[in-house]
Amino acid sequence: MLASGAKPPNRQATAAITPPKKHLKETKVKLLLKSTWIWLAALALATAPTLVKAQDEAADLKTVAVVSIAPFQKVLGDFQYLSELADQANFGRMAAMMSAPFTQGIDKTRPIGVVVRTDGQQFSYIGFLPVSDLKSLLLILQDQVGEPQDMEDGVFLLEAPLPIYYKEVDGWAFVAQDKESLANTPAKPADLLGTLATDYDIAVKLNLNNVPQLYHEMIIAQIRSGIELSLEQEPGESDETFAERQKMVELQVAQLERLFTEITDLTIGWNVDKAAEKTYFDLSYNVLPGSKLAEQLAMNIGVTSDFAGFLNEQAAGTLHIASKIAPEEIENSVKQLNAGRQKAFAEIENNDDLDEKSREAANRLIDLSFDALIETVKAGKIDMGMTVDLAPSKMTFLFGAFVSDGKRVEDGFKEMMKLVEDQPDFPGVKWNADSHQGVNFHVVEGPVPATEEETRKLFGETLTIVLGIGEKSAYLSIGTDAIAKLKKAIDDSLASAGQPMTSPATIVVSSKPILEFIKSIDDNAPIEAALEALGGKDAQLTINGTVSETGTKSRVSLDVGVIKAVAAAIAVQQAEKEAADAAEEAEEATEEAEEATDDF
Repeated sequence: MLASGAKPPNRQATAAITPPKKHLKETKVKLLLKSTWIWLAALALATAPTLVKAQDEAADLKTVAVVSIAPFQKVLGDFQYLSELADQANFGRMAAMMSAPFTQGIDKTRPIGVVVRTDGQQFSYIGFLPVSDLKSLLLILQDQVGEPQDMEDGVFLLEAPLPIYYKEVDGWAFVAQDKESLANTPAKPADLLGTLATDYDIAVKLNLNNVPQLYHEMIIAQIRSGIELSLEQEPGESDETFAERQKMVELQVAQLERLFTEITDLTIGWNVDKAAEKTYFDLSYNVLPGSKLAEQLAMNIGVTSDFAGFLNEQAAGTLHIASKIAPEEIENSVKQLNAGRQKAFAEIENNDDLDEKSREAANRLIDLSFDALIETVKAGKIDMGMTVDLAPSKMTFLFGAFVSDGKRVEDGFKEMMKLVEDQPDFPGVKWNADSHQGVNFHVVEGPVPATEEETRKLFGETLTIVLGIGEKSAYLSIGTDAIAKLKKAIDDSLASAGQPMTSPATIVVSSKPILEFIKSIDDNAPIEAALEALGGKDAQLTINGTVSETGTKSRVSLDVGVIKAVAAAIAVQQAEKEAADAAEEAEEATEEAEEATDDF
């Protein structure tokens, strides 16, 4: 009997009543016209002249966006540094040579910036460039921008493809789209960048709370119309299921609208840290105090985990998430999961490869699985960890997660086994084969056929799968020493339980154990070169973040050793390809010569 009152659809009942093609075409045309009108309105507003007077700037103009470029000597130096690591030093030298003529007259020790502002209806910008000799710079760019025209008050006009007004003040060249914007230039323009120019090579900060409401509404309307254009009733989809899917889309649009309303500013930045031998990309945002997003952030400050033992940063790969779910998000997630349940039912019902017995078992499995997920979501937290442990010729996968009802997960596993128990090579399940710390282990273990060479290389001659079930936990382990390693991860998790996590979500991928594992099953020159480039050290890709009451920051960080290893492998692979091509050409030439000799 299916739980939660959910019933798999009758095959005839689920046959979709597809709207007439003519009706769909008319709907698409209407939506297209609506979308086109929105873009035309946006274009008209964006290209309208800025009528704000200079004396009103301080009172009326709000900053919408800031673009920051670090001093040119740092940006160019970092580009050359990365190109050398990637064994492409010529690119760095070429960039320096090509940029030299166009940077004469620029002060390479100070940052460059652009500030976009609004008066509530239209946008204007002012850019600033540090100069040591503006005349030399303009002389070099004369073919592109033409001769400057004196517009009085120290302002000049360049008739480029788009008119540019500029004014030089105290070693800064200010540029704008109109003369009025240059009437009151800032005395210290670099201060407008805040810490962006020192934190990042290139960065953009968007002050979303300063975007006029008109544009907020236009963006949401454009997103909505785009979704509506793509949202069509699928073949075999019932009217009821399609209606539920439409409701889910409305929820997603509402969530996007809330993000636009509650996020005050968003910053994206990229930087190179030579001292730490890393390059990284940051995404951060702040939220309105007292907003729902602020409440969600506050919930996740100092969040604890019962599965931190699965976070092993020395492993080939590891993932850990510990997060609390806000009540309103629980409700939305439950609706989405129930919609997913109905879609899964429909797919099973329409699968002609399944007999009635398999279809019933699959439906029970789907029902139990979604019930377990929904009840876990209702508990209001996500707590899970995963590790892929690699060693030469050995691989183990470990996973552990909080669940609201371990017994329900176990029942789902039993239904899954019913789907494969009739298979001739299925070794069966050893129920309650072992236990540890209140967790019961169910084991599936059998020989890997000699014909499955790739699987044997990964897991050995015997494949072991372990499902662990606790009262509020579920575990999965596959591979070498599956039970022993799972027990250790559980012990490590218990030892660190209750300790605050430094990051609500962490992903770490390590290159050295991955390369060593690949070498053990397929030794080749590119992998050898990559390992040699690492010099015995590890190099990682790391994704993590921090949370505060006012905002959050996520960072994707890459050790430069990864770049060196990849570049070394590509270089050897390319050399091997060139050698093989040369050998093939030589062989063809020899054959042609032999044929010519025979003909002679």
